[in-house]
Amino acid sequence: MIEFISAFIGVFIVSWMLTPLSAKVGLVDKPVGRKQHKGDIPLIGGLAMFASCSVAALFFVPHSSEMTYLLAACGMLVMTGSIDDRFDLHYYIRLGVQALATAMLIWGANTQLTSFGNLFGFGEIQLGWLSIPVTFIAVIGMINAFNMIDGIDGLSGGLTLISAIGLYFLIGDKISDGAQNILLLLMGALTAYLILNVHIFPKWTTKIFMGDAGSMVLGFVITSFLIRYSQESKEIMMPVTALWIAAIPLLDILVTTIRRVRHGKNPFHPDRTHVHHIFLRAGFSKATTLTILLVIQTLFICIGVMLQRNAPPLGSLLVFLVFFTGYLNAIGHAFKLAKYLRKTKKRKNTL
Repeated sequence: MIEFISAFIGVFIVSWMLTPLSAKVGLVDKPVGRKQHKGDIPLIGGLAMFASCSVAALFFVPHSSEMTYLLAACGMLVMTGSIDDRFDLHYYIRLGVQALATAMLIWGANTQLTSFGNLFGFGEIQLGWLSIPVTFIAVIGMINAFNMIDGIDGLSGGLTLISAIGLYFLIGDKISDGAQNILLLLMGALTAYLILNVHIFPKWTTKIFMGDAGSMVLGFVITSFLIRYSQESKEIMMPVTALWIAAIPLLDILVTTIRRVRHGKNPFHPDRTHVHHIFLRAGFSKATTLTILLVIQTLFICIGVMLQRNAPPLGSLLVFLVFFTGYLNAIGHAFKLAKYLRKTKKRKNTL
């Protein structure tokens, strides 16, 4: 538990140190365009979480070359994200850095997708030469999934926290490579960040955002864990269970990408059809939308863990595909869904 406390306190200390500097260097989020918050908000959450976890890891996580590569890749993403937060980099540059971080994960931290598991009961579905390109697609895709869903206070951080908790209990004491220590650090840092981001104590703390520096790293770390502990000698869950652990960000980027491509748009072109936008358009407050999505993510993880223990891989995949199909259809009729939710909300308010 000392890991959790160390990272938790560290985020408050680093945030306190960086807040006055953020305004001087222009690392703030201004309320322009689609951004509707009040005042300039320091974009230091990602930096604070990374700094806190990195320093604490030196004391509480067993040292290894794999850990060094993981931290180095995270550091590179944090720095790129911070520069992007300040100067708005072209997405080609972000993708290039994300690809480099993935390469460090594959060849440095020895973590890659090699199998889809025994889906059909006839043995492992080995990826062979497809292993490396599939890993690149999976990691870069999930980095951007957590980045794109960071649209309201607490959402990306809250989803990551729930995923980290799910991983923590799944891994348990089955692995002795420091995984639990890292997850405790991540959980402590995220808890502190959420207190600042949601601004629970406005009289004593300054509101902050994580920015791309935070959301990219969160997606990278969670995906690294999902791949590492669903493959080969370190496997503690079926590969299909990994889909459930990051269900909402995964479903959101898949469906949003499909929708944008169907309409002839660039998949990286922002719009307002993410799942949280639908709830907001339906008249739900940001706090209610956040609560609903966090509860849904928790339910997804519980379903995934239950299927992990009681169903074959194919059964778990089929159930996930049912949710995916429903989600795809719902987003495809986003305006109708928002209208339906608005009517449902009004009906409940009149009862």
